[in-house]
Amino acid sequence: MRRKLYYHFSIVIIAGLCVLGCSPKKSRDVSTSQAEGETIQEAEAEAEGASKSVNKEDPLLLLVNKDTPLPKDYDPELKVLNSGNKSVAEVIYNDLRDMLTAGNAQGLSFCIASGYRSSERQQEILDQDIRKLTAKGMDYDTAYQNVTRTVMPAGYSEHETGLAVDITALSNQMLDETQVDTPENRWLRENCSKYGFILRYPEGKEEITKIDYEPWHFRYVGKEAAREITERQITLEEYLK
Repeated sequence: MRRKLYYHFSIVIIAGLCVLGCSPKKSRDVSTSQAEGETIQEAEAEAEGASKSVNKEDPLLLLVNKDTPLPKDYDPELKVLNSGNKSVAEVIYNDLRDMLTAGNAQGLSFCIASGYRSSERQQEILDQDIRKLTAKGMDYDTAYQNVTRTVMPAGYSEHETGLAVDITALSNQMLDETQVDTPENRWLRENCSKYGFILRYPEGKEEITKIDYEPWHFRYVGKEAAREITERQITLEEYLK
């Protein structure tokens, strides 16, 4: 599902770097050789061994998804972006700034479409999107199922952690799969792990994340975890198993 939301622009200044802070626009072979089998088993054993060393209590690895709500007492320390209308968890601010600065040095221009959201704002977005579909004749349950392919109800969204950001190209501010064709998104996907971020909802992993492919949604997990998750081409859910 692709949604379109039109908006006004606001300027976000991060350490002297001009970055647009924007509200989102959404359009919304069976037989193998013994050697191959051994290779697969070795890879699985290696992956299992890697998972055993994961500190699941690390607050940067907090899992929030359709099955795992945010703790009710979760209250992130936030840092307001200089535009004053968006904020992120304080712990990710410096690495986010460094990532966007590095991309800017390559001639790229980014738009921060979304950062932290309060539970009230998250629920408001969900309700608005459901109303748009029911107004077109769709029943509530079907509308809810459609909307929650990309928007979670309050208490179940990574945006409530302050650890997630939606980033688009300045030249294309649509929150849809056209982002993958922009130089900005290609650069982010290739380099985000250096700064502690992962592409949270990758293509082909929808059955695991239970969220549609979102090439614009980046989640901070710390540099070590980001490197491993990216190298192994897995999701946060798989990393924490």
